Amino acid sequence: MSVQTPTQAPPQSPARPSPAPAASRSPRLLNATVFGLVGAFGLLSYIGIGHGMEALWNPTGAVIIAGGIAVAALMAFRASELRTALASLRAIFRDDESIAPDIAELVAFARLYQRGQIQRAEEQGTRAGSPFLRLGLQLIADGTPVNDILHVMNWRIQKLIERESVQSRLYRTLAGLAPAFGLLATLVGLIGMMAQLGTATISQVGEHMSVALVATLYGVVLANLVFKPIAIKLEQRTARRVAMLNVLLEGIILVRLGRSPTVIAEALAEFVRERGDELHGTS
Repeated sequence: MSVQTPTQAPPQSPARPSPAPAASRSPRLLNATVFGLVGAFGLLSYIGIGHGMEALWNPTGAVIIAGGIAVAALMAFRASELRTALASLRAIFRDDESIAPDIAELVAFARLYQRGQIQRAEEQGTRAGSPFLRLGLQLIADGTPVNDILHVMNWRIQKLIERESVQSRLYRTLAGLAPAFGLLATLVGLIGMMAQLGTATISQVGEHMSVALVATLYGVVLANLVFKPIAIKLEQRTARRVAMLNVLLEGIILVRLGRSPTVIAEALAEFVRERGDELHGTS
């Protein structure tokens, strides 16, 4: 009687851990901007309650300042630049997107490129979410020399700087114009007061003085609580975006030089890691 040996099940390969989800590309709301707006509203409300809201409202001064700023902006900037500057206001309420997904895409491309799977690497590059990264990976797949890659990608970075600097420059210009038109409204109020000084009643003199003084307040508030903070916020945003593009450019060059994907991933992770004081502080 033959004894049948039980058949052994084929060994199962260990389950691979599912890849960690990529960092979200959705920008986060900047609480600092929201808190700043709430603080500005509270400050102006406090001033208005202390002196009377009706005392701080003067339609003549408001029209002179708003109209003067609008006319000067139309004369100084193109319509496309004005539209872009208005659209950029949404950026001051949101933080920049993380480049962690872009780094993951670059490292995946580097693995395929190192194995010689150029066609699959090129397909991976076309799926990159960042146009900047997509162009850089396409240049690598085409075998473009390193110097040519640096020239093309640095030109793209420079164009971004020029395009976004127009937005911050516009708001800095408005910050300089607001007090000037406030002074213009002040002069209009003083001229009206002096013209009727001999025959005007006390109420008429007070009305002209209100135009003169409140208009100056409007110009100072617009310059220092509206236009200048917007310009600073946009300048900081451009600096962060340029820094992130430079990190991606460094990764593109490392891939073109044939560096290991592990080395590339560690180098880029070190570049984007936020640190404290490099001289005396902790890392």
